[in-house]
Amino acid sequence: MRERSPNVWELIVEAGRDPLTGRRRQVSRTFRGNLSEAKKARAALLTEVTKGRHTGTRATLDDLFSEWIIELKRKGRSPNTIRGYELVYRRSIQPTLGKAQVTKVTTKALTDLYGAHQDRGLSPRSVYQIHACLSSMFTQACRWGWRESSPAQWAEPPAIPNSTPIVPTPEEVRKLIDEAERGKRPEMARLILVAATTGLRRAELCGLRRDRDVDLEGCLLRVSSSVVKIPGEELAEIPTKNRRERVLALDPMTAGVLRTQLDVVASRAATAGVGLVEDPYVFTDAVDASEPWKPDNVSQYFDRMRKRVDLDHVKFHHLRKFMETYGQEAGYSVTQVAMRAGHDPSVAAKHYSGRIAETDRALATAVASLLVRADDEPA
Repeated sequence: MRERSPNVWELIVEAGRDPLTGRRRQVSRTFRGNLSEAKKARAALLTEVTKGRHTGTRATLDDLFSEWIIELKRKGRSPNTIRGYELVYRRSIQPTLGKAQVTKVTTKALTDLYGAHQDRGLSPRSVYQIHACLSSMFTQACRWGWRESSPAQWAEPPAIPNSTPIVPTPEEVRKLIDEAERGKRPEMARLILVAATTGLRRAELCGLRRDRDVDLEGCLLRVSSSVVKIPGEELAEIPTKNRRERVLALDPMTAGVLRTQLDVVASRAATAGVGLVEDPYVFTDAVDASEPWKPDNVSQYFDRMRKRVDLDHVKFHHLRKFMETYGQEAGYSVTQVAMRAGHDPSVAAKHYSGRIAETDRALATAVASLLVRADDEPA
């Protein structure tokens, strides 16, 4: 505490070190009053600093983003999720706020950013993605002590319009399967059927392995991994979206389709005189089954095929909706259907030991029965 002139004091309090530069920080304030009052004011300032109200940093939003991405990787976030954040930040946040200090970004600055993107025609859903990215970044900044509160907490992105979910009918799914069977890649028909009856995501389907995941004797399917392909990087196998394994019951028809697919993989390798790798992939173009299909290639083929049968409105993701919707219509609980699809109903998951319940077997049979043709015979 320094007296600059009669009854004018400079109050100085240490505020730790800047988390980015490592330099010591001080908070100073000019106070007018007598010595006793100045001591009380300094004590109040010291209390403010202790409570973290002056933990500012010279870090910019670019600095925060770089450190935040490192933290996401440390936590094991999906590479696809991280890449999505990177694209949103580079395209829609960095040009405007990248050089702004973290402590000086206001709620008004964020709402102005949202409004500017709306004015240039960005959809409400895309603007909400910008908000989600900023909200997560500033929450982390608060955890690190770079800010006292998040400006994104009060920033309001535009409301996302409610959209009616698209659920293909059994006839439409069967039409897609039949078209794939007539095409040059009949194995795609088998993948579509497995997707429709199990609700697996495309990356989970691509990640299926013969020995680790498929139990044809017990009619069980273990979903334990996903496949991801980031541009410029090697194809990689990662945990499932919620980083949990699940075990599904297989109906006789789906089990028969998987058996056929595995026989095709083995026969192709034998014809080429090549041995299969240890624990080969189920859906693969590699002669030795060492590499799985890429999720994006599955979507691209599916998109071309759906147009040939006038089902442009059906996307591959909607096959999950088929299982979820018709499973519930058949009388199975939302929780049971969600667990089969790999959603994460936390309460239900605590009581789901991995043992296949009879209700899941009945659910598997009920959904698969919708796709059985008159001339089909269970495998």
